[in-house]
Amino acid sequence: MAEPKVRRRAARFLLGTIVDIAAAGPAAAVSRGIEDAFAAIAQVHRALSAQDAASELTRVNGLAHRGAQPISEAFRAVLACALDMAERTRGTFDPTIGGLMCDLGLLPEHSSHDRRASWRDVHLDKSGVNFARPLLLDFGGIAKGYAVDRAIDALRDAGAVTARVNAGGDIRVFGGEIDTVHVRTGGAQCTALPLVALADGAVATSAYGSQRRRVAGRWATPLIDARFGLPSMSTRTVSVVAPHCIVADALTKVVALRGAASAAILASYGAEAIVLTPVKGRWRCVEIPAGGRSEPRAPRSGARRGSAWHGAARLPG
Repeated sequence: MAEPKVRRRAARFLLGTIVDIAAAGPAAAVSRGIEDAFAAIAQVHRALSAQDAASELTRVNGLAHRGAQPISEAFRAVLACALDMAERTRGTFDPTIGGLMCDLGLLPEHSSHDRRASWRDVHLDKSGVNFARPLLLDFGGIAKGYAVDRAIDALRDAGAVTARVNAGGDIRVFGGEIDTVHVRTGGAQCTALPLVALADGAVATSAYGSQRRRVAGRWATPLIDARFGLPSMSTRTVSVVAPHCIVADALTKVVALRGAASAAILASYGAEAIVLTPVKGRWRCVEIPAGGRSEPRAPRSGARRGSAWHGAARLPG
């Protein structure tokens, strides 16, 4: 007799946010899958946290300029993706911004760093990773997406039929059921909007207007432009759809900094983006499609099948 299928949902505080997991399938598979998914996320957090003085990331940051350091599978996967994106974006995305984040008081400084360091000083090979000079890696712009991907892998491996993992706006779904994803915009005009319908894939959203803080007496956001060594004042809300959440997560930072100029980079990853910008009491919506040029778009309701984006909902104002 076939085991009855169930739907279950659970949430825990991990990665500095609420992680919400929903899954359907055989009861035992769903229960095991949800627990395994939370365990996978917790493992990524322990390894890659820049806040934790005992994390693998902190160890590597303190020692890799002295010689090659062995690294875990999670560390290798995230660093490889980060370096690939740094190369494709010519340094717009740079995982070595940890030093600048420390200088700005946005991260604790567990070891020293050379302010001239960049992603080109990081060398990854079979033996591990080493740095050409002291530097501080920071995976704050990419690790959460990887953790979501690992959670989805755990759910699949356990036998779940469909699942959705949402880690503070980094979302991935699988199983073929249409899932409507909402985006919460930042700033004084904060609102929630239905944005995209996904069946299999990932979407990540970063709303920088709500993350402003005082740094050295000036307003700034945690979005750092490594090319100029400065925090961005962007008020954009950026959402990126991609096959994997690690890519979508990282690309939100690239799109926020480069806007329409990121179209070719998005295309190279098979990704698309929507940028919402507050303009005189309204939200200006710009779609940057894969392989195409960006277009201002009158927001609409309804679905456009055959594209990662199935249509942005009608915006207020």
